[in-house]
This record gives sequence, C-alpha cells and structure tokens, in this order.
Amino acid sequence: MLGKLVGNGTRVAVVGSGISGLSAALRLERAGFEVDLIEREDRLGGRFGVGNLGDRPVMMGGKNIGRRYHAFRAWLDAIGHYQWESFGINTSFMKEDEVLTLDSTRRGRSLANIRRMSSPRDLARLAAMAARIRLDESNKFLGSAYFTELSRRHDHQPLSAHFGEATANVLLRPMTVRMNGAEPDEVYLGTFGTNLALMLDHYDQLVHSIQPALEAFSRRVTVRLNTTVESLVVRDGRITGVRLSEQGGPVEEVDYAGVIVAVPAYAAADIVRDELPGLAKRLSEVRYNPSSVMLVEYDRPVFSAEVRALAIHDGGPCSNAGSYGMNDRHIVRYTFSGAGAKNAELSPEQLDTWVGQAEQRLTRYLGVTRAKPVRSVGKIWPAAYSAYLPYHGDFLNEVHRSVQSLPGLELSGDYLWGVSIEACTRAGNAAGDRLVDHLALAPAVGR
Repeated sequence: MLGKLVGNGTRVAVVGSGISGLSAALRLERAGFEVDLIEREDRLGGRFGVGNLGDRPVMMGGKNIGRRYHAFRAWLDAIGHYQWESFGINTSFMKEDEVLTLDSTRRGRSLANIRRMSSPRDLARLAAMAARIRLDESNKFLGSAYFTELSRRHDHQPLSAHFGEATANVLLRPMTVRMNGAEPDEVYLGTFGTNLALMLDHYDQLVHSIQPALEAFSRRVTVRLNTTVESLVVRDGRITGVRLSEQGGPVEEVDYAGVIVAVPAYAAADIVRDELPGLAKRLSEVRYNPSSVMLVEYDRPVFSAEVRALAIHDGGPCSNAGSYGMNDRHIVRYTFSGAGAKNAELSPEQLDTWVGQAEQRLTRYLGVTRAKPVRSVGKIWPAAYSAYLPYHGDFLNEVHRSVQSLPGLELSGDYLWGVSIEACTRAGNAAGDRLVDHLALAPAVGR
C-alpha cells in the first residue's frame, strides 16, 4: 500500500496527532496526498505526552515499545533512524506486604511469583488465552473472532467475576489499571486479550524520546496546531471538508476530499454528531478514565536493578511508580490512575501532594530511605485511558457500518484496535489504507 501513488496532490485531513493520526497521515502522504494534520493542542504527539525534564526530552504518556510492535516500528523507520534502549518487563506487586517481582530476564523466578499470585484454575485459564494470542496475533487486538465470541458468552459480568479474588486483585488489577485506568470489575473478558498481550512481549524505549521523529514528520505534512475541528461538511452524501476554528477564532469551512477522525471516541462523537447522530451516540458510550503522570528526578537511585517498578493497589491515587528507564532509576514516573484519583480535582498542587504520599509508600514498601527531589515535570489527562465497552466486538461492527454510510470519512483511535501504541498504529494504517482505496476511485475534491 505504501508504494501506491494515487493522491496526485489531492488535499485530505487527519484530525488528531496521536499515533492513530500520525500513522494514518503517513499512509496518505506516501500515497501522494497533500495532508493537513490538525491538532487542537499546541504540540504533536497526543498521549505520547512529550515534554522536558530539565534539558532532557521525555515522554509522560506511552513510551514502552514492544519488540512485536511491528507496525509502529515500521512507521518510525519510515521517518528516520532512532536509537533504542532496552526497558524489558520489570514490575512488582504487593501481596500481604511482600514484594513479588515479574522480570523478563528472570523467567523462572517470575513464573514462581505468578503462581503465588493466583490459583491453579485461574492460571490455567490465563495460559489458555495466552496460547490463543501467541497462535493468532489478531487476539492481541479488539474485535478478534475469539474474544468477540467470549464477550457474547461472558460480558454480562465484569472480568473480576471470572477469576478468584486474589487473582483479580494482585495479578489482573495492575494490567487493567495500567492499560485502561480501570479496576477488574470495570472491564470485561471480551477485551482482556489486549491486556494479557502486554505481558507477552519485551519492551524498548527511545533514548531521545519520540520528539525528533515528530519534528521530522512535521516537515512532510502541513501541521495545524491549536486548531479544533467542530464538525464535518457533507454535500451530495459525501465528505467535502470540515468546519474548524484556529486559536479560538471564528469557525470556517475548509475543503478536503476525505477526512480521517483520529481522536478518542468521545471527541469523535462531537465531530460526527450533526451528520451521524446514531454513531455519535454509540461513540459517546465508550468509557474513558483520567490519569496524571509526574516524572521526578532525584539525587540518587530510588529503585534497585532487581525492582524497578511497583504496582500499588492500596486504594490511593497512585497506581504505579517506576524507574523511567533501566539505567534511570533516579527518575521515577508516578502514575495517578488509582481509585483515589478518579473523582479528584486535578491540579499541579494536587499532584505534588500525591507525589509526597507516594514517596512515603515507596520508602515503606521497598525499605529505602527517602531521596531528595531535584526537578520534576507533569501532565494531566482528564480522559487518558479507554476502558472500552462490554460486547465490544459487536460495538465495532456497528461503528464500521455507520462509517461506511458516509463516503470519504474514516475513523481511527484507541477504541478500534486497542489502546497500545501498536494497536493505535494499526488502526491508523487501516484507516489510511481505506481512504486511499476510496479516493482512488472517487471524483477529486479539495485540490
């Protein structure tokens, strides 16, 4: 598909500059289209959460890239050459005041700890689902045939109802909180393949963050920052453009031959509501949870080489505290998506308070003395994580049918393939390919 030149300079729009939008935009740009990448924030990257800790570029959102993230790595390779460092899997869980660690470099010990976190029955069920994922990679993503069938049989109850209490609290909860910002009783078996796949990979991260790639890509397309798309423009039953506002100014119509809406479901609902109210209603039902992240650099390492991260499930706001990198154990990434953070008023001052509380927990759980903070940077996302829906496979079928009724429109986002960076990349690739195929046959608009 990437070698198929059909655009001939036709203008198209991609709304949203997270990886769902970036990957769609690359598909279109390489097919010969003039791409406007429209972003309402003041920088590209969406929930990559790019920023700086002092002079160091960092990522406060998604940053760990699986070795099997083939679509994302292909996107990055198409932009340039960037340096990787290993991150691995190293996370620890609390069980009755004991720290149990899972480490991808210590598989025997990790397996023994997993057995202590769960019952034989639950482990057998998890192993069976893991085998399905290994045999068919579609099971890593939303809407696979296997997990859609599971959802039809079992999504009348939440995920926690299908496992023992110890398994749900100690083993499953860190998976669902990390990916969905949700407790095990707030998600469903039909989407659990996306969570379980997280544990079946090895991870790297970019040494210099995603920022150099974003800068390079911005030179290949037209970037419109601080620009909000209000609605679609439709004439004669097909997309002809969007209505947008720049810098909070008046709304104007801009012509495009096609539009990919690559934003979270709730934001997509607002954009399509006038033309597709039924689709907007369904999109607005997809659940999102808040999260905040603080990166704090200390005067010395907080974690050891053996324990680099700790999942915290004590009912407080902090769900995870971990080293920023394998060799950056003096930089701690605090994630506030625990039960105590969901209904709180989010502010920088609140984050500072939560960091202080989390530091106290780390000193108690890890048996270390408190390090001195040097500098910090944070990010607040009122809607950071998608928690999907029960019967999500059937929801996806409804969405696809609705989108097909409006030629020139495509959707991409975390609710279509999943929230992982790889899933979002594949969602963008698929949306870009569909629009390329449609426009190759459609009359030219928006030149």
